[in-house]
Amino acid sequence: MNDKARPWPWRMIVRGAFQDGWSLADQEEKNQVFREWIAIHKEWQSLGCRLIVTLDDELSMVGQPGARLWNFYSVWEVPDPSIVYDLLNFFRTEEAGRLRLDKYFRFETVVGKPIVSMEKALLGQLVEAQVQQ
Repeated sequence: MNDKARPWPWRMIVRGAFQDGWSLADQEEKNQVFREWIAIHKEWQSLGCRLIVTLDDELSMVGQPGARLWNFYSVWEVPDPSIVYDLLNFFRTEEAGRLRLDKYFRFETVVGKPIVSMEKALLGQLVEAQVQQ
């Protein structure tokens, strides 16, 4: 289906969890990891992804997640579901001068479309970025 026939954006939920590498890192290492994490998300943006919202589950959890498996989340608009593998690859590949972030975080994604009728009924419109024509 081409973009002109699809009047809604693809959405992706990213569920994340801290690994031992994060929990055992000193503050200087955590600061470096955070900078790399942000740099990767800026690369996502350069590939056409748009951050919608984030959520940190720190109000009801400390440390690594247990029964729920995840402790932070983000929701993105993505240009196409086929890009997801490449987005996650930023975290699991080694590149000179960069940290490999799967030592610190674990991620899982869910990709789908908006519930268009719900967004229109509750918000009066579809919440979306401009679909590229």
